[in-house]
Amino acid sequence: MIKLVIFDMDGLMFDTERATCRAFMEKAAQWGYEPTEAQYLQLLGLNAQAILAKYHEFFHDEELDAPELYRQVGERKAQILSTEGMPVKKGLVGLLDVLDQKGIKKAVASGSSFESIKQNIAAAGLTGRFDLLMTTEWVKRGKPFPDVFLAICDKLNIEPSDALVLEDAENGVRAALAAGIRVINVPDMLPLPEELAGQCVSVEESLCDVIPYIEKEA
Repeated sequence: MIKLVIFDMDGLMFDTERATCRAFMEKAAQWGYEPTEAQYLQLLGLNAQAILAKYHEFFHDEELDAPELYRQVGERKAQILSTEGMPVKKGLVGLLDVLDQKGIKKAVASGSSFESIKQNIAAAGLTGRFDLLMTTEWVKRGKPFPDVFLAICDKLNIEPSDALVLEDAENGVRAALAAGIRVINVPDMLPLPEELAGQCVSVEESLCDVIPYIEKEA
């Protein structure tokens, strides 16, 4: 039985990772570094503190003001999305409708700030569609640790065995598995390692393809 579905946000609900990648490449280059897309892919699913540590690892600069670079990347990402619109992933609204019809709770678990989560959901016209929004900044450890998923289950009084996580990135999938929660992977910029994909309920092309599993398990 499924009583709760937990959504990742960036790359799963919204096609925002490409905008963030563009912002990272632009801003890091402006700072005099030589960023690569391969470096950006290492940031997928990480919270702010982990990303700051990665910046230092990437650029080997003792003078690097990582929080300021992070702020500028976020600002540039917001500019891109404001200009080009919030890109909602295929199948998201239809899946939310099905979950509403079946009375299944819905939550968001993201490494983005709470303000960013609220802003993105509002920009997509989805305010009020979720029972709980939670950032990994509110728990001790971010993904790939299970803390945020377990905190959501606790807050909504749902057993992990009655939950389902939807994730696009490796760190999120590992976090769900560590929490003892079923997970469906909907890849975005990077496919899962084969051994990890084999531990998922399934790997789907889009959120539309999650609906049959919900219909079967609800």
